[in-house]
Amino acid sequence: MSRITSSCFLAFALASAGCAHVPTEKERQSSEIHYDLGIQAQQHGHVQDALQEYQKALEQNPGNPEAHNAVGVLLHLSFRRLDEASSHYEKALELRPSFSDARTNLGNLRLDQGRYDEAIKLYEESLNDMQYRHGYSAQGNLGWALYKKGDTANALQNIKSAVTTNPDFCLGYKNLGIIYDETGKTEEACRQFGNYREKCPDVADAYRREGVCQAKLGRVEEAKKAFAGCEAKAQPNEQVLKDDCRSLLDHL
Repeated sequence: MSRITSSCFLAFALASAGCAHVPTEKERQSSEIHYDLGIQAQQHGHVQDALQEYQKALEQNPGNPEAHNAVGVLLHLSFRRLDEASSHYEKALELRPSFSDARTNLGNLRLDQGRYDEAIKLYEESLNDMQYRHGYSAQGNLGWALYKKGDTANALQNIKSAVTTNPDFCLGYKNLGIIYDETGKTEEACRQFGNYREKCPDVADAYRREGVCQAKLGRVEEAKKAFAGCEAKAQPNEQVLKDDCRSLLDHL
């Protein structure tokens, strides 16, 4: 048996799939180019084009962990195809076990599925990565998962730590506002929704939440200002939100 045939036989024995194709340098470079094109398309809101580019990246190099993670994000957040997204996140982690972005994204998916214990474990693993640049995101979402499980004290502690680490972490302020609002601490909820609006001045949802909170406290002028801001900031694809803010404003 020749050396090549022996190698193929060994690969088949190990993988039950014959000799897997190893991408050439040209294919790896092509994969990176398609991945970069996908990032650019996604940044411009062209999610269909982005998905096509990421898929081309994986055709050229199925072992590209960044492309698997990127496909996972789109399938998860834009197309809501959670099982497929999970497979891509898991493949990215299989290819690169230290890939904390993919681990946190998988945690986010588990959070969306209500699988809070699994989400918490994944976030904690990401937070153990001292080189992870987006640890604040994992910690903030860890806090939200803890809140959904009923541990409000530790939830607040983690989310507060996240916004301390990254003062521009809009989701953190939003979630703090929701927690305080749902636990009857309306004054503090309004303060956190105000932080949300200040840090994300172009997000209509921030104005709406602040307006509803101010209305609960009877602060009519503040609420009117917030609802007007919501209406002004609503994007073309947020017509429902815009109409809602107009209705709230009219009823004050």
